[in-house]
Parts: sequence; C-alpha cells; structure tokens
Amino acid sequence: MGDGEGPTRGGARRAYPVARRAVLRAVGASSVVGLGVGSVAAQEGHGDHHGDESGGENGAGNGVAETPPRIDPLFGYASGGPNPCAGSHHEESDETGGGSDHPADCFASFPGSVRPTHEVEMHIGIPGLLFAVGGQGVLSDVTTQSIGEAVADGTVDRSELHRPRATVTVQTPDGPVDVTVEEIARLVAQTVGFHFEPAGLHVAPGDVVLYSAETPDHAVASYHERHGRQNRVPDGVGPFSSPLVPVGGYWLYRFDTPGVYDVYCPPHEPFGMVQRVVVSDGDVPEPSVEMTGRPPEDHNQLAAILGGLDPNVPSSAAALETAALSPAAIVERGAVPWADVVADHRSGGPGTPGS
Repeated sequence: MGDGEGPTRGGARRAYPVARRAVLRAVGASSVVGLGVGSVAAQEGHGDHHGDESGGENGAGNGVAETPPRIDPLFGYASGGPNPCAGSHHEESDETGGGSDHPADCFASFPGSVRPTHEVEMHIGIPGLLFAVGGQGVLSDVTTQSIGEAVADGTVDRSELHRPRATVTVQTPDGPVDVTVEEIARLVAQTVGFHFEPAGLHVAPGDVVLYSAETPDHAVASYHERHGRQNRVPDGVGPFSSPLVPVGGYWLYRFDTPGVYDVYCPPHEPFGMVQRVVVSDGDVPEPSVEMTGRPPEDHNQLAAILGGLDPNVPSSAAALETAALSPAAIVERGAVPWADVVADHRSGGPGTPGS
C-alpha cells in the first residue's frame, strides 16, 4: 500500500480491516448502540429506487399501480446502490455559492419524488499506510510525541522531529514498506480524518440531500434527545437517522423545516465526523440547542487508532464551534469544505480548546 489515501469502493475491504477493529476498540459500547439504529432504519426504510415498488414480479400487468418512492421523515430513503452520482462530487467556487457540480443527468436519474438537489459525500481521510504505522507500534513514544508537535498547524516543522531521517519498516498487504520519520509526519499532516464533504451546507426548505458512502461504515443521525443526545435540530424535527450505508450506496433526506441541523456519523462521531446543514431562504437562523442528553464529543479519538499519532483534527464539539461552520458562513458560502473546518481549528480559531 502506498503513502496516499487508502482505496475506496472495491478496495475498501482490503484497506480498512485492521482500522475497523481499532475504531471499534476506541469508540467502545456507545457506538455499538449507535449502530443499532441503523439496523432499524434498514428495515423501515426503502430499497433501491430501481427496484419494483409494487410487490409484483415486474411491477406491470398485475393490476396494481406502482407506488412512487418516498422519503420517510425519520428514516429517509436508503439504497445499497448503484449510486448515479458516485464519485462525481466537485465543489464549486465560493463565488458561485454552489454545492455539488454534477453532470445534468446525475440528479435527474432519480425519481422525481426523491430527486436530490445537493450531494454530501462520506469519507475516511486517512492515508492507508498511516493505519499500519499506528497499529504496529514501530515508533518510540519520543518520536510519536515529536511528530504531533511538528504537525500541529497542518504543516511539518522538521526541526521539531526526533530523528527525522530514521527509517522504520511497516508490514502492509503488499509487503514490507520502509518509511522515514519525516515521511510519517507528512502523512499525519495531510490527515483530515472521518468527515462529511461538504461539512457545512445551505439548502432551501424542502430540498433533498443525497448522502453518498465513498468509504465504509458510515451513517447519518440527528443530534436529538431520542438518540440520547443534545437536541440540535429545529423544534418539531424528529430523531431522523439512516442505516449503515454500504460503499457505493446512498441515503436521501428531505430538509423541510427551516433552521440549523447538526448531524453526526454514529460510528465515527468520536473522531469528529459531524456536519451542519442550514435550512433557510437566505436568512441566517440561530442554532437551537437543548440540554436533553449527551453533547457532541469534546475530544477527538483519532490518536487512539493511530498509535498515538495526533493529526490535530477537531473533535465533534470543536468542529461545530469553528467560524467556518457558523450559520452565517454557511449561508454566505453555500457549501463549506471540511478542509476549511480543519484549517480553522489548526490555526487556533474558535473551537480549538477541548479538541
């Protein structure tokens, strides 16, 4: 495996098996409970929109009209794929205020009753080799600490590295790989962790958002008292959630009620995987936060699955407090990339304490 980001889709199983076990150890029982809501959603939600909704063999000639697919207000609309928009996400410039820039037929390929107008991708932004380095304990504590200090701002300060030219051997599925301490530091610096892309999104009331699983083990859930969490969605909005979405699959949700929605990925919230969606016709609503349960995690657990290597990525709580994810910034820009949230955090902006 090379130094770049681990493979997705077809190569996902190969890239992340050890990492998945480490994630489960790090997050503990709370995330196992979180995964349970996904299994309910899978039973209650809808299947692939290409399938026969009528229950007949072909959906025609049986005297039963085909029922158009619909988006459930709690469980949305889930499909294992294929996703018509898979792998085609591109952010427009801030000047356009836009979100995804897709071919004209991408969203149009969905049935009208569930047709999206925005896409959000779910990613694991961790170089594959870094999982191996962290899991095999090839670095001393002194070297590990020096790497964290050298990359805290997202760049590599070589002068702070302990023995930067020293080489370690890491076992990968493709065989042993020799890598220097400085090369490891650069991998840590480019790590942005588990994330939604974009992390901030402005939509109009009634817009449908397509959540695309580009990497494994992702889901979407609202911060809601019935999930045992702080209530961080507009009044009257229910405890919506997706199932665990397979790679290449997708989940659709319609945001009807104006306001600020904070959502998270249940398996990866301990690693800072949150998103803020602002629903308005151009005004800037205030977030609604009720102390009804556990707040967003205030410590990022990435170092726990990377052998102590800390890329200084914001916790869930810190990410939602950054200036980049303020409702005003989201409304102004239309879409805010996760890289901007990480950069804001690393520069010492709002939300840095407690990360």
